[in-house]
Amino acid sequence: MKISLIIATYNKPEYLFNCLKSIAELKEFPDEIIVADDGSGKETSDLIEKFRIQFSVPFIHVRQEDVGYRLARSRNNGLIKSTGDYLIFIDDDLILHPKFICDHRNFAKEGFFYCGTRVRLGPTKTTEIMKTHRNIVSCMESDLQSRLNTIRIPFLHKIITGPGYTYKRLRGCHMAFWKEDLIKINGFDERYTSWGREDSDIAMRMMHTGVKRINLKWAALCYHLYHNVDQKTSNNDKMLFEVIRNKSILSIIGIDQHTEAPVID
Repeated sequence: MKISLIIATYNKPEYLFNCLKSIAELKEFPDEIIVADDGSGKETSDLIEKFRIQFSVPFIHVRQEDVGYRLARSRNNGLIKSTGDYLIFIDDDLILHPKFICDHRNFAKEGFFYCGTRVRLGPTKTTEIMKTHRNIVSCMESDLQSRLNTIRIPFLHKIITGPGYTYKRLRGCHMAFWKEDLIKINGFDERYTSWGREDSDIAMRMMHTGVKRINLKWAALCYHLYHNVDQKTSNNDKMLFEVIRNKSILSIIGIDQHTEAPVID
């Protein structure tokens, strides 16, 4: 199984630095790393160049023009460029536990997609982590939310966790799919051009094909760095509920619309 790790980013080089540093310290590397860039500036490009020598696997920067919020399209750029069988999508504000890739490789199973959990760090803990660059956080530490998500017990995940069928309690900052399954549903729906619901959309369309959702708990740990979020979903809720009502499978605007290749460094 070949694993592609796809990191969505937009003009947060200080967060991306910490994310990439945690990747450089993984016990097992993915087979390729792709930064799916929604139009960041030169500081992000320079940072990526500095990290190239730290990775022994292909490290690819796929950047699109900055013309507004286009996270779904940016993820599709990463999907199209990827060569892996199993694609892990994360955001640039995550710190990965050293055994993040090991756990994904151990639990990945055809017929399922995976929704990972995260530990939400408060502002004080985020400031500390960004100074010390730690990649393991204990459940006993202060300024944490989702505290139980700091516990890594992989065998417990296998015993307790079963398939789910809802879009709720799902975050696109940590999801994993088989590439073949993503291609069948035409990738992410690029109609979502404001914050929210593009992750719920792809989860529902995936489940409409019969691919089951697994919540990846007590394994593949990651830590979310604190920042403010502009949670304006605009028309996104309406589009999601139409997908659910119609049991839609294919995205309306997806990878089949990509007639022009994104810029690749």
